[in-house]
Amino acid sequence: MHDDAGDLRFFVLLVESGNLTAVARHLNVSAGASSRRLARMEERLGVRLVTRTSRRFDLTDEGQTFYERAAEIMIDIEAAEAEISANQKELRGVLRIGAPLELGRRRLADFVSEFADRFPKLRVHLLLSDEGLDVVNSRLDLAIRIGMPNETGVVATKIMSSERVICAAPAYLEKFGMPATPAELNRHRCICLMRGHELGMLDRWRLSREGEDQVVEVTPHLSTTSGEVVHDWALKGKGIVFKVLWDVGDDLQCGRLVRLLPEYQGETIGLFATMPSRRNVPLRVRTFLDNLRDFLAHRPSWH
Repeated sequence: MHDDAGDLRFFVLLVESGNLTAVARHLNVSAGASSRRLARMEERLGVRLVTRTSRRFDLTDEGQTFYERAAEIMIDIEAAEAEISANQKELRGVLRIGAPLELGRRRLADFVSEFADRFPKLRVHLLLSDEGLDVVNSRLDLAIRIGMPNETGVVATKIMSSERVICAAPAYLEKFGMPATPAELNRHRCICLMRGHELGMLDRWRLSREGEDQVVEVTPHLSTTSGEVVHDWALKGKGIVFKVLWDVGDDLQCGRLVRLLPEYQGETIGLFATMPSRRNVPLRVRTFLDNLRDFLAHRPSWH
């Protein structure tokens, strides 16, 4: 009889450690034993979870899905253990949270302050940055990240998925008209975000229709490193943007922005909560994460 929970814990540790040698050292077993355990898991599941090279491994699509689900299960198990062993129900101490600037200011700040109001003996610090927060080096309890993080030593759990949509303000459409096809976007004033240390331009807009994918490479009329500025420019009618629904869903709902080319679906973007360790997850972190999930689930215009 195999140990389901043990296998889940093993695989999450493997992904977080980055290689079989590291996870073997953590579990105080040989690298060969870890390799055989992984092989038995793949045989039992009937899928390949990782692709191996001499120095590293990469997750397959099935491995990525298995890791995300396994990480969530382990968080639940360890949180339950922490809650049972805790002799106090009141949250205390300091909770350090990181989030992207626009998402944090426009969508999470009020939630965070209301959460703090419910637990007066808990001090909450909210760190906002567009540069991408390192949950370990920034000494955070939890960081909200757009997209699956690729660093080792952290656990990530998906808390929401949303879709990118093409949209513009009514003022822009009155002046410049509405594109009828994705190709016509190049005749319009598009606004793009710049990301990364080399300031790469996010000018390749991925769309799909009836199962057929296409990429439109737009020429930005305006660009900036700030997602919040992109949003503000769009509201002021300065151009067309490709934004995630959690950023623009409320604007679309009340008419401040208009969705363009609605027959095309943009790429799906995941919102993840990352933590430096799954071991002994503090009750304050688990409580915050549970409340955040509930908060996001009740915002249908953001999905």
